[in-house]
Amino acid sequence: MIGKVFQIFREKGGLLKALDLWDWFESLDARQQKKVKKYYSIKVIKNLNFPYKAKHFDSGDVEKPLYTKRTFLATIAQTALLEGDYETAEWLYLEALKQEGTPYEAHLIYNDLLLLSQRIKDFDRMKRYCEEDIKIYPHYKEELKRRWAGKLPQINTFEVYVYLLEREGKVEEALKLIEFIKKEGITYPYYEEVKERLLGKIGHEGKVQGDKEGDKTPEGGGDNT
Repeated sequence: MIGKVFQIFREKGGLLKALDLWDWFESLDARQQKKVKKYYSIKVIKNLNFPYKAKHFDSGDVEKPLYTKRTFLATIAQTALLEGDYETAEWLYLEALKQEGTPYEAHLIYNDLLLLSQRIKDFDRMKRYCEEDIKIYPHYKEELKRRWAGKLPQINTFEVYVYLLEREGKVEEALKLIEFIKKEGITYPYYEEVKERLLGKIGHEGKVQGDKEGDKTPEGGGDNT
């Protein structure tokens, strides 16, 4: 009995306290709280490199968490994604995006949301998450370059958006997008192949003129980072 009373009145701790996520967690209904704890536990069990144990979720002293609010929720969401619980994964990713964080963190989340959308073959979701990622590209590209030794790697959301535009018959827009990708210096090993195919669809050859504004980010968007 004494033990139960102690548990009820114990001081709140762990990652929830360290990351100031208590209010967020307590605002969830019982089913949602159970899901969060479930995938946190799976993360602990399956990932030997994960630096925390089950007890660190809501108890114990965690002074310097290795995560932000956004990245902590995203890592739980990723576990749900890997376990095939796409509904919970998407919900947690979207909750993570509501938290304060950097454009680069948002970019990584949109990349995972695109992967989720591809797995469930939902083209509307694919398009939406590509567009959201391309919209914030100017705000994360320098961080991406810093992490890739001054170069821009392949960005999955851009490549998928080219495919989606082509699929919708928006060939001119797709051509403008691949020219933008090339101009930005984003790694795109399929540039020549895709350009040739798109030009063939509109029945002419020659260099496609880019947007006169040059550096303007195309509407839409995505990455492999």
